[in-house]
Amino acid sequence: MALWEISFRTQYDYPFIRMSQGYPGLPISMWCIFNRELLQVPTLDEAILKGIERDIRKAGRVVDKWVEAQEARIFMLRCTCGTHDSPWNVWEALEFVDAPPAVYKDGWGYFRVIGFDESKTRDLFREMNGRGPTELIRKRELTLSVLPSSVWVSSLFAELTDKQIGAVLKAHRHGYYTSPRQITTENIAKGVGLSRSTYEEHLRKAENRIMGALIPYLQLFAEGDRPAEKMMTKGTALTTAEEAAGAEGSA
Repeated sequence: MALWEISFRTQYDYPFIRMSQGYPGLPISMWCIFNRELLQVPTLDEAILKGIERDIRKAGRVVDKWVEAQEARIFMLRCTCGTHDSPWNVWEALEFVDAPPAVYKDGWGYFRVIGFDESKTRDLFREMNGRGPTELIRKRELTLSVLPSSVWVSSLFAELTDKQIGAVLKAHRHGYYTSPRQITTENIAKGVGLSRSTYEEHLRKAENRIMGALIPYLQLFAEGDRPAEKMMTKGTALTTAEEAAGAEGSA
């Protein structure tokens, strides 16, 4: 049994792909999980964000939005797979899973999926080409040791309380984990109406639980056989496409 990583880009009438045409050069990243879609827009230009928010609201229902570490705007939507011709509907029916994030840029959607059956790649591209131009960026066979070292969301975060999750998210959104730090725990605590000691207790317990859950995966990764040519591509499908274009240009 083999494991396959397929990176590709496609261009068709899907709201988020179409939206990216209006903002040249701006990569919009999307994560889709637990019946939610999270879009990260790497700009704080209010004129651009106003237009993007309008386009996003046309595509689906926004349930939350916030500034991420003073560098990006985040939009959280209810899943739109039931109301649009989502690429997730295509590859999930063919037993592929996505390796997020998807990236929308300059009127193209860049995606990376993982599957066990190479022959279904033909079915995937037949379905996507039926919607619009679709180009293979890279297809690679991976070692199965990639699987046990993959990080599964539930195993990492299931033990966290809502207060602990909130503490970590607020710390990250306000730049606590940047270097140099942009804010102190005392300032965050004041902003959420907690004492510093209470907020720090929630944050430290969350960090300890996350690290405790992460260490087994890190240990497997550290000790496993990791031939570079059969590990997952670093970055996104967009990164892979840009690297491939750069390599062709220098040849």
